[in-house]
Amino acid sequence: MSATTTHDPMGQPHELVAHGPTEQLLNLAAKAMALTGGALFIGLIAMSLVSIIGRKLGFGSVNGDIELMQCGTAVAAAAFLPYCTLLGEHLKVDFFTEGMRPAARRYMDAIADLLLAVVAGLLAWRTGLAAMSIQEAGEVTPLVSLPVWIPVAALVPSLALMSLCAGYRVVSAINQQSKGGAKS
Repeated sequence: MSATTTHDPMGQPHELVAHGPTEQLLNLAAKAMALTGGALFIGLIAMSLVSIIGRKLGFGSVNGDIELMQCGTAVAAAAFLPYCTLLGEHLKVDFFTEGMRPAARRYMDAIADLLLAVVAGLLAWRTGLAAMSIQEAGEVTPLVSLPVWIPVAALVPSLALMSLCAGYRVVSAINQQSKGGAKS
């Protein structure tokens, strides 16, 4: 295998690995969420174009375009996190670990994934509580009166799935280590 081959969470080329039903389910859910986020981004771009062109041509802009863009962008960006997590493609500074043995690097990655699973789980929980609190307060956006709790609550599934994906990576790393690790 060349150094430029794309690797999956278990260290082998993603398309060559026989994945179990759990990873297939997580992969399906994460891809669906990422596609939903992409569709939302495309919708936001279309709305922005209509607003900009309308302003330039004198027809006016989409009412509340900026606040809709803010809410939608947060939700759409969060939708990509689970898939990125499952594939282990988050940005990481590997300056300190690049000289380590592959087994030690996998161990460090497993610790990072465990921390990510915990933090993402906490974020999902606290974001859910925040959405309930905002709903009780009845907060809405100024121009279109969009209830603010809706986009906040829409972040929760992405964060929860990201936590599950990171947790799966930890379990996979432990299972791989207990089987003697992959040849590198």
